[in-house]
Amino acid sequence: MNSEPPKKMLSDQLQRLIEINGFDVFRNSLMECLEFDRTTLQKYLNNEREVSLEEIVQLANLFNTSVDYLVGNSDYILDTWDFDFLEEFFQYSSKKIKEHFKDRQNTQISSKDNIDAIIFGLITYMTFSRTGKSFEDLDKDEIANKSEVFDEIISIFHSCITMSNQDCFDITELRALNRNIVDYLFGDFSFVNERILNGLEDNVEKADIDKVLLLKDSINQNIRRSQRALKVLNKLSINEGSRENAKISST
Repeated sequence: MNSEPPKKMLSDQLQRLIEINGFDVFRNSLMECLEFDRTTLQKYLNNEREVSLEEIVQLANLFNTSVDYLVGNSDYILDTWDFDFLEEFFQYSSKKIKEHFKDRQNTQISSKDNIDAIIFGLITYMTFSRTGKSFEDLDKDEIANKSEVFDEIISIFHSCITMSNQDCFDITELRALNRNIVDYLFGDFSFVNERILNGLEDNVEKADIDKVLLLKDSINQNIRRSQRALKVLNKLSINEGSRENAKISST
């Protein structure tokens, strides 16, 4: 019984790489880099000679591709010199991200296109990386809620891209949108303090001293906001009184 390992046949992949990059240039480069003659190269192309692991790695480095592509385990060349590299990379990354969510996080994102799947993965990482959690740790309602939120963020992203591609686009419009988000998070009319209180009421992990500091800070912020609101209210009242007096005088 023949116990020899099967030969690695690189003919199709190698031929495609040579055609893409220019046969004459890379034929000479191959022979110079790997130190074999034209006959050896032709045997590779005809699947008549077994390629060693060392030679496969050298070929992958020479053509700026992966070993997986050369040995037929992947359809993606992923040549960073290729003009279409980003498109191919997004296809590859999207496929791997979808596989990860299905196999590891028990979540299907198959309905999303390549870009959306990548953004979904990025948002998931940014959301869960600090907590060490994943979708696998959430119940059905939580998963549905997170997915809905992520979909909305993705929609906002696409809207911003569409906006920026308009002929009449002005960056001040984008800055205005960003200010609205910042105001929601940190502005006078944000819900930061409400979230702080909600988080402190049932949080048994946070030390009492930390809760005290957060509550004091929340109260002080509310006092400052109330003082500012009173100043604005007084100013409006004075202006309104001045207008009423002006009306009386004119009559």
